[in-house]
Order: sequence, then C-alpha cells, then structure tokens
Amino acid sequence: MKLNAKFFALFLGVFSLMSLAHAADTLEVFVLRVQFKKESPDNSLTTGTGVFGSDTGTYNLDPSESRGNKYYWQKHLNFASAYYKAASGGELIIKDSILPTVYTLDKQMIDYNRTQKMKGEKTAEYDSARSCDYLRFVYDAVMAAHKSENGSPFNIPLSKNPNTKRAFMIAHAGSSSLLDGGSMGTKGANTPGDFFDVYISRNEWVFLPDTLPGVVIAKDSVNNGIVLKGAAVDTIKSMMVVSETASQDGLNWGINGIVVNQIGRELGLPNTFDDVKGTSRLGYFDIMDFAGYNAGNGFFPVLPAAWERAYMGWSNVKEVRPTAGHPVTVDIAAAGSGLGTEIVKVPLSASEYILIENRQRSWNKDGSVKVYLGEAKQNNDTTFKSILVDSLYTVFEDSICNDGKCKRNEKKASGLVLGVNSFDAGLPASGIAVWKVNDWYLRESLRYGSANQWGGEFNRDHQFGLTLVESDNVLSIGKMFKNAIGEDTQDYGSGADLLPHLRYAKDKKFDTVKTILPTGYANTATTQGGYTGFKISVEIPKDARVEKTANAFMGDSVINFAAPVIRVTISVDDGSIENSKFPKNVGLASAVRGAVFVNYEDESTGKAVVFASEDGTLQALNALGDTLFVSDTSVVQKQVSQKNKTVDVPLYRLGPSYGPLVGLAGDGERVYSLHKKHLVRTSFNSGVPMQDVMDLQKSVSGAPSIQSALVGPIVASSHLFFASDSGFWTVNLTDEMTRSFTSTENIAHPQDMALCKVDKQDYFAVVVGEDGKIFMRKFSLENKADAKPSFSKQNAGIAQVNASKNEKFHVACTDLNRDGTVEAVMLGSRGTVASFKLGEGGKQSAEWTHVYKRGASGTSGLYDENSGIAFGDLNGDAYPEIVFLGDNLVYALDRFGLPIDGFPVTINRGTPIYGFHSDPLVVDVTGDKIPEILVPSSDGLVYAYMGKGKRVSDRFPIAAGGFEIIDSVSQIAPMSIFVTDAVKNSKGPELYAFHRNRVTAFRLDKAADGAEKAASAWSLPAAGNERTGFFDASKLGDVDAVKSQDEISEFFIFPNPVRGGEAKVRMGLGAKPRSIKLELYDITGLCVFKKDIPDGVAGMNQANLDLHNLGSDIYTARLKVKFESGKTKQKLYRVGVVR
Repeated sequence: MKLNAKFFALFLGVFSLMSLAHAADTLEVFVLRVQFKKESPDNSLTTGTGVFGSDTGTYNLDPSESRGNKYYWQKHLNFASAYYKAASGGELIIKDSILPTVYTLDKQMIDYNRTQKMKGEKTAEYDSARSCDYLRFVYDAVMAAHKSENGSPFNIPLSKNPNTKRAFMIAHAGSSSLLDGGSMGTKGANTPGDFFDVYISRNEWVFLPDTLPGVVIAKDSVNNGIVLKGAAVDTIKSMMVVSETASQDGLNWGINGIVVNQIGRELGLPNTFDDVKGTSRLGYFDIMDFAGYNAGNGFFPVLPAAWERAYMGWSNVKEVRPTAGHPVTVDIAAAGSGLGTEIVKVPLSASEYILIENRQRSWNKDGSVKVYLGEAKQNNDTTFKSILVDSLYTVFEDSICNDGKCKRNEKKASGLVLGVNSFDAGLPASGIAVWKVNDWYLRESLRYGSANQWGGEFNRDHQFGLTLVESDNVLSIGKMFKNAIGEDTQDYGSGADLLPHLRYAKDKKFDTVKTILPTGYANTATTQGGYTGFKISVEIPKDARVEKTANAFMGDSVINFAAPVIRVTISVDDGSIENSKFPKNVGLASAVRGAVFVNYEDESTGKAVVFASEDGTLQALNALGDTLFVSDTSVVQKQVSQKNKTVDVPLYRLGPSYGPLVGLAGDGERVYSLHKKHLVRTSFNSGVPMQDVMDLQKSVSGAPSIQSALVGPIVASSHLFFASDSGFWTVNLTDEMTRSFTSTENIAHPQDMALCKVDKQDYFAVVVGEDGKIFMRKFSLENKADAKPSFSKQNAGIAQVNASKNEKFHVACTDLNRDGTVEAVMLGSRGTVASFKLGEGGKQSAEWTHVYKRGASGTSGLYDENSGIAFGDLNGDAYPEIVFLGDNLVYALDRFGLPIDGFPVTINRGTPIYGFHSDPLVVDVTGDKIPEILVPSSDGLVYAYMGKGKRVSDRFPIAAGGFEIIDSVSQIAPMSIFVTDAVKNSKGPELYAFHRNRVTAFRLDKAADGAEKAASAWSLPAAGNERTGFFDASKLGDVDAVKSQDEISEFFIFPNPVRGGEAKVRMGLGAKPRSIKLELYDITGLCVFKKDIPDGVAGMNQANLDLHNLGSDIYTARLKVKFESGKTKQKLYRVGVVR
C-alpha cells in the first residue's frame, strides 16, 4: 500500500511546522467537532457531503455512522491517553474533553480547498492561496465555537495546576486526503478537495490576513495566533486538525495514528520525516514519521524512537564509553517495558552520538498481543482479540492473500480499536535498533518543528538529525522506487534493518547479521565520515522467539530474533586509549595552539595536558582526560531537550584568567601563558597548581612600556621570549622572572616569531611584522636562568616579503638545503611563501618567493587563512619539506618552494574545507617510519596524507571534533591537534584534538615506536611545547651526494590546456644553468612566444607565463638551457591554449 506521501509533503512544505507547547504532566485536549455546509448536490471532489457520517463507504473499523458522535472521539482520545501513558512511562496523562456542540460552518469544504489554479496563477501563488484558505477554515472553526450560542469553549477556566496544559483539536467532517485512491494509490485518487491533517503552530498564522478580527501576526512569531479578548484562553497559538476518518475508496484506515501524532506535535515532538521533500526518514520505527503513525493501517501507531523518549524526559539514558580492551555489555530491555535499561548512548564525536534500543512487537513469549475493541457508545464495554503479532494484519485487512490468491478476511475486527498491550505491535519486526543522532543538526532544525528537514543543496541528504543505521547495509529507507502498479513509492523499513536478523532466499544463503562495524554502509562513523572505531554486537538470546517477515525493498524473507531483553556489547578497536574519559566537554572554546604537555606522574599517566580557552582561562587534565584536582567553578550549557534543560560543565582551572590569550608554551615542567598584559608561569607542586604572574605594563628601567604583548611565548635554555608592540623581550626564568628589551627597529605590529638555533649556544630571533617586514637578530645564550642573552654587535638583518596588502605571516626555520645555513620560511595568509637565509648587517634578499592558492589568493572567498607551517621529511631524501594548508588543499613544497610529487592534494572533493587557523602536523601514523601529514579541519575531522599525496584511508579521517554549518567565515571553529607520548605503557603516541569546547584523544597504535620523536617529524605546533618554530634538519640522515649533470630531468607547462592565459612552467635541472629560454611555436613552425627565465638553480625551477596573446591552438614549447659548463640542452613539450 502506498501512502500519498508526496502530496502530503507538498502541502506540509508550505508550512514550517513548529511545535509550541511544552511537555506537561497533564495535557487537556478539547475537541471541537466541526462540519461544513452540506453539499447539495454532492460534490465529487470531496468525500461525503461535508457533514459527519456522510461517506457512503462501508468499513468495519471506524464505521461512518458513528463518527460524528461524542463517544467516537472520546474513545480515540482514550487510545491516545493509553499510548502516551505507555510511551512516557506514566509521566504523562492525556485528558479529553469532547465539547457537546457540533459546530457547522457557513461554507462547504471545497470553499476552503480549491483544487485548480486560476487563470495566470503561478504554482507558488496557488500553493500559498490554498494554505491561506486552510488557515481561514481553522479561523472560521475557532470563531464558530467562540461565538456559539451554547457558550465558548475558550471561556472554560484553565486548571490552576502549573503542570496541566490545555490544547485544542479540530475534528472535522470528511476523509483525510492522505489515502485518496485507496489501495490503488494516486492512480485511483478522485477527491482532491479533501483536507490533509495538519498541525498548526504559531508560525502558520502568517497565512491569515491580520485584518481579520483577533488575528495577531508578530515578526518573532511568539505571540502569533487568534486573540479572543476576555476569554480564559485569550490566544489560540496552536491547533491540531484531524479528519473524521482516513478510510478512502474501500481501504479501511484508522485515525489513531494521526491523533497520537498531532498530540505529539502539541507536546513538543518534532516531525522526523523530511517535511520538505516528503520522504520518510525513520520509516515504521517512529511515531513522528508519517510511516510510523500509519503503521498497522493507522490503527496501531508505533512508539516514539529512543531519541524522542529521551528528548521528552520519558526514558533514562545509560551512557557508556568503551575503550581498548574494555568493551561494555548492556542488557537492553524492550522500549516501554520497564524491565531495565531501555536506551544506551555511545558518544561518537563532539556533536554526534549513537542510541541503541530494543524494539519488540510483543512482550509475550508466544508472540501474542491483545487488541482491545469497543464501540462509539456511552459505555465501557470492551472486547479483546488475542492474536499472534505476525498475524496482526488480520485485525484490519479486508482480504487475505496467499500465493497470489485472495479471499475475504473473516477474522477482521469491527468497531473501534481502543488499545493494544504492546504499542510497538505495528513494527515490521522486533530487534535492536541503532540510531545516529546529530546534535548540531537537531539544534538547528528543531526551531522549525523538524528533526530531519531537508537542509538545502549544501546539506542534501547526508545531514539529518536522526538516522536509523540500517544493519543490512542497504540504505533504502526513504528511497524512491516503483511499486507493482508503476507508482513512485518508498521503503519504510523491515526486519533487515534491525539486529540480529537473517535474510534468506531459495537459492542464496546469508549469514546472521549480529554486528554493526566501524566501516561499511551501515557503520558507526560520523555524518561526515569520521572514523570512530566502535563495533556494536548483539547476542541472540537462547529463548529468543523467531519472527519471519518480509524485506519490502529486496523482496526476500527475513528472520528476526525477538526477546524482551537482548544483550548488546559495544567495543572499540585499538585506536582508543585504555580507560580514557574522552571525548570530554571542557566547557570553553579552545584557543589555537592552545595546549602543552607537562610531566605529571600518577598511576597511569606520565603527563598532564594544560589547555587554554580563547578568553585566557587555563585548565588541566591528565592524559586520560581525568581530573587532577577539584573543580572551582562551572559553566552552564543548554541541552537539546524539550524542557530546555541545562547542564553544569565543571572547569578545572589552574587559576584566574588574565585576559585573552596570546600564546602558550612549556618546558616540560612548567607552563607559560602569555596574555596581552600579563605573563603567567604555572607549576605543579605536589600536584597543586601554583602561579607566578608578571605584570607586563609594569615599567622596566631603560625599556619602553608595553601596551600589549602580541606574539610568543617561546621557551629555550631557561629563558622565555615574546614580542610586543614595542619590541623583542627576553625573560629570565628565575624565581622572580625578570625581563630585558631588544628593539626590533622598524618592525610594526609583530605577527609571529621563531627562535632559530644556528649553533650550540647561538640563535637567531626572527620576528615578522606588518607588510611582511622581517627582523633577524643573532645572539648567544647560556642555559642558565640568570644569564642574559649576548646580542651580536652587528646590525640586525632586515628583509621584506613581496606580499599582498595586509597579508599576515607565520615564520618557521630550518636548514632547507642542508648546507649548514638556516633559512627562515615565511607563509602568508594569502598564499605568499618565501625563504630567506638568516643573516645580519642590513637588508637580506629572498632565496625564492612563490604564491599559492590560499585565503584571498584562492577561491573560497575567505580573505585570510592563518594556519602555520610544519616541516618534515616526507619522502626520505633527508631534505625537509614545507607543509601548509589552504583553500581545501594540502601543500608540500621542496627546498626550492615548489610542490613535491603528488601535491597539492584536495582535501574534500565535496564541500570544500577552508579557513585553516591551526597547524598541520607531520608524524608517522602507518608504521613505515615515513611521516604522514595530519590535517586538522574545521569540519571536525583529522585527515592523513602520505608523502606522495595519497590519503590514508585505514582509520582515517578520524572523528575528532564536531561538524556544524556556519553562516559566515567569522564563525569558523579551528581544530588544534597535538601528537605526543602521554600515556604510560601505551603502544604508539596519542593524538589530542581540541575543537570548540571538546577535547578528544586517540592512540595512533599503528605508528612506529617513537614516531612523535623522530627526526623527520613535526608532531606539535611550532615544533614542540617550547614553540620555537625550529626544525633541526641536521638530525636527518645524510644527504645523498648527487653528481652534477647537465640535463633537463623534467619539463612541463600547467595547467594543460591553458585557460585564461595564465600558466606556469616547471623544470628540473641537473646542474646550475647560465641561462634558460622558453619558446612556443605554432603549427606552422612560427615562434609566437619567447621568455628568458632568470635566477635558475640546480634542482626544480618554476616561472609564471602570460599567454593572453595566444589564440586557441596546440603549441610546441621548447626549453633551451645553457649550463655553467657551457653545454646546452633542449626539451620539447606540447601544450594547448583555450581562449
């Protein structure tokens, strides 16, 4: 049977359905019975004549002759009351009040629901007009009741009990159009004038003209509604609307489901189907999906899924955190049974988690259920049918079909379905349901009354609030396909979506499915594909009842194993840290590079992690995420719950905040936090944090004042360094901490700094400032806290990067060429990269400068990308590579500033990732001792790339943060990552990730021993806790001596073909050239382009080409190189140009 879901959704899509009421202990439902002016003659576009019981169809259940009387509605509300008593565990009572008067309107139904567009009317105008007409019907019904000569139902006094709320339901004559066409679906639809059942929230009143008496339309929608001056209920802000029947065209269909669903909306439950696209998202497994409330032909709606019951506060949730070697096993009781734990939660990331529940069609060992029946009369007479749940369809089906032969169902019930002793009887099968919950998406979508609303082209169909993990690995729920009569229909789920189950067919044997793995179509990964490592396993109970059902989508049979209690084990692979408390909410958003590790011995860890928030608050945890001391304060955070619950998140502060953080560094024992006006040293004496504070605005003899510290700190040789608006400062880390000043001459507004070691006790301080100006000052320093640096008597080295206006820079240093001379590498926020040899005595020239796609130089629209540099030997050639991020790309440059083979590599070929603030790391994660690049992204994932540019797919990307769509680039939340060996007796280093207000940690168990300390690695931002920004290339292996050869090893022009006239030429030369010439020839042999390429080097070379003057054609490029030896070599290349 196909529900008319498409038309249902198109109508609902006009309304942004949003819940109004708060959950209450008691909900009074006042039912207004409303009928229309009688049609004479009968209008064929509607079912019946507009008055109750006028449908000529004959139906055993919900018979037409009883639908207008009070007891028909009272007993349907009694069903809802019993349903919510079971769903809420007795926490909610539904009280009905069926008003005695039947209100008759002055218009016919068709006057409120025209079925054709007017001449020249656009579809959008037509849809809007129908919505306005529908709201006018609601308005007229309210006013008819309010002005009734029998008294207004809105004048009945409200309960004085604050836990009792009142709601109103319009029960109108006519049939719901959801089933128009009956068993023939839309092909048999013949009454388009019938109403849909729609919940009206405060947002929908905008479809009423505010010129009508009592209509209030406010911009914030809080007070929208119909104002009834002087009434006890002075404003109608919401309204449930239900048809007298859902039966149509010979198909007997109940209204129990829609009544329960509408009350759910009033209570605060959101739609869980996609009410924009009109597709099911949770199928038969949830009451707030249209498939769920139409389960059992609408007579047997299913229970709310796990998230809804938790959201409403009706079910307790047991949260578990398995770690490596410590799986968690829970006996999960059937939903609503009260036999024990009913919902288990497993955190996946900062914003996503899994819920596991046990859904059982029958709680009885024999699989039977009791269906309670009655009549629409003033009595309590009840009969019941005890029936096997596999045969529940015999209660409501007209015919029973076997092997293609159908006969009349003699067992069909009659009267009204008053209840059932298991409200999940309408499920397709019994078993364990595993749900993915996207907390971020729910926070965004719940304001519109929806959990799974289509989020537009950007989110498409991969971002939803709630998703059932379909354990058969066939993701079919909500997918469209053709039914037997050629109509579009959907899959609403089957027993193959639950654990455990066994599919079988005549000619094929299947294994029993008892697990959901970290990978595959049914997996425990996050929405963005982040790896979590969790495995969910189900044990088949020895006394399980076997259920045989059908797989509606695949067409084969399914066996399920039903039991009131099923044992579930949640385990995690070796990527987790044994006994860890991660992921952990730390209350405050973390700062970029805002964590260091200090020695802290306890039973299981050797280090503590100290981390800072953007406001400068310092906190500390041990390496397992456990507390070191008692919290002294907390922050309040809102939870996603119907009652807007809050939670107190404790802060484990090291002391008071001294203002916004500039930077954080450590020496292994102490932590140094630099704030704009203070420098704070924190040490742990017997585990107790102690702080020494230097007031930076306190004057120092012979030195200028400090308005604000801007970059740093750097720790080296018992000293600390930072730069302010006034210059470069050295702090002697004695007990009292004293500081001295060195001018940075004309460097204004320092942006970054590095401390570059050039000899045993000799350093270069490098400060980069505004407009790409660079300050280099050499000094000697003894490793004694009271020693002062001895600065060179030569003038400082000064240099400037040829950069974009207002471009900001990071700096780091290493011996790129392995010639014993250290270079400073500058990375600009808009793509400029330059190398300078460290020197003194005035102006220094760049070794090379290149510009790559980054920030304003890229395509993302973001003006600046501010992440830093990493160095590492990615290919084992003993030369350090330069690694940085930008514009959805990972770059790895060689010593000449040119991309190495395989780079740049695109991070995400779907939604681009940009706005990097935090640093990439270079560390081995695969165990081959060759480091990979770790990329921390703002989408909550950590990616890994090999030295050839290939993405690591085994256990990557890691779900290390939380994904959220942002409205502007200013909302980008950077992730900072750190790799260190912090846990005792743990194989492999640990990766710590800070994103928003969460910290997560993983064990890189596949990494080589000591990977974080390898000479080729850059495992912490700015080269370590000390934040020197210096990579010691001398610790790499010996550079293979390459004999100089007069040859062109590589030559090409890219992109090929050239579009837009801009291109680059790249060439590899075996020896230093004396001259380089490039010529392009057309098809006739005429030279049409010449260029001399200066400053060539032995190695890779690159130059920009301006080919705007060339027409579309294929050209032959000739590279002619004259080497220092006097020999000349040539090479040809074919390149296309497209105008």
